[in-house]
Amino acid sequence: MSAAFPPFAELGEAVRTAARAWHPAERSDQELLETLRALSELRHEVERLQALAAAEAARRSRTVFGAQGLARRDGHATTTALVQHVTGATKREAEALLEVGRIAAEAAASAGPGRPDGDADADDTNGAVLDGSGARAATAMPVEAPWHAAIGLAVARGELTVAVADALRWGIGPIDELDDPSPADGEPGAEALFVRIARALPELIATCRTRTPEQARRAARSLRDRLDPAGVERRAEGQRRAQFWRMWQTESGMFRGEFELEPVAGAEVKALFDRLSHPRRLDRRVRRAFGHPVHGERAYAEARTSRERNAAEGLAQLLRAGASVNPHRVLGERRPAVHLIVNAASLERGRGSGALEGHRDRVPLATAAAGLCEGYLPVRFDGGAVLDLGRDERLFSDAQKAAMAVRDGGCRDPECDRPPSWTEAHHIAHWRRDDGRTDLADGILLCRRDHLRYHNEGWEVRREGSDYWLIPPPRVDPRQRPRAMPSKTPADVLDPFAPD
Repeated sequence: MSAAFPPFAELGEAVRTAARAWHPAERSDQELLETLRALSELRHEVERLQALAAAEAARRSRTVFGAQGLARRDGHATTTALVQHVTGATKREAEALLEVGRIAAEAAASAGPGRPDGDADADDTNGAVLDGSGARAATAMPVEAPWHAAIGLAVARGELTVAVADALRWGIGPIDELDDPSPADGEPGAEALFVRIARALPELIATCRTRTPEQARRAARSLRDRLDPAGVERRAEGQRRAQFWRMWQTESGMFRGEFELEPVAGAEVKALFDRLSHPRRLDRRVRRAFGHPVHGERAYAEARTSRERNAAEGLAQLLRAGASVNPHRVLGERRPAVHLIVNAASLERGRGSGALEGHRDRVPLATAAAGLCEGYLPVRFDGGAVLDLGRDERLFSDAQKAAMAVRDGGCRDPECDRPPSWTEAHHIAHWRRDDGRTDLADGILLCRRDHLRYHNEGWEVRREGSDYWLIPPPRVDPRQRPRAMPSKTPADVLDPFAPD
């Protein structure tokens, strides 16, 4: 083995030795969190190197090498199987390592010879290409950068974790020839979609460096939808075709089922479920029991079971009521509270897409326009009198709450995904303590859990223009570093003229 080979085996043994002498139950809270952070950083670095190694294994296992490919010589039919065998990963994890490693390798190739980050001053042996047996073949030549090159370089440089990079890849989705725009009558040819996405990626990557994979995937999907409105329509059609509802009877005699619904229909079902299972349907005495120091967890679990049972009974009642309706009657009763959000300027231009309140996916503009037939509430974010009540009113009005639901898209806490129907309006400048005003800009939506937590634990919210920042109490962060509180509603739905 070459002396230059990184001593990863020795590093692994050092970690195992340290683990034998470390007992988490004996550590303070601070020591425990510091250790967790350090281990997480180590894991991310290991996964990055795994991805790069997996991509090289895939290159050495290409079909052109036949039985002499690395995977075949090691007794595996595919590179995925090889990576699974070596790493002990699931198939999904192995595929993520291979795909993220591939885009990192392609980015490095487009950057020229050198280290994976494109540094030309690195040892020139790194730029060599090996044949199927691992022997040196020829020096790699720079190639045209793929659209995802920025993601690959960020992984190679350690700026993105493998999980976040994979989430960005999935969020943006595949780009093929169907995504290339054709010029409309009288309009100049538009840029290809992959060019616009490649140009927007650096800003997206900078935003997602400190986000979870779930948040990164939503941000990437929002970017794709903003730059590719036609893709929203194609996805919606695919979702409609992919819907299903299956049922079967279990051995106990109970019936079990599963379904997948397109976003608008699913949101209606979810609104009914929320109405049937909302925590406030529970008796106040039951909810108070959640705080009991001994029986609180049990009380919460029992209450959850009760809510789910109520929802099941309510579903059966709704289906019976629906089946008894005269099929020749036009129904005019109130439908579930599902709100479609669309910008008036997008409707006038005929370009763009709408959004479902409290849902991460877009809906086609035609779907949003059709929803207007059932009525709509115009919302203006210009400081109009209907939205700004000053100190004449203590509570936010229904019009203000509706505007907040459009603006915030649900609970504004960065780690919460509860929809607007589960939220309450919160004064960021407290009404009594700070002489706070009941104005739209000075209120945000928070679910009941986070609303109480903010008040009881000393969390503050600061507004800078249209941006909101969460300020942790000193006991959580002595430096009280602000945490971004992004809206769950896509920014370009509120402002279609925002720059791409």
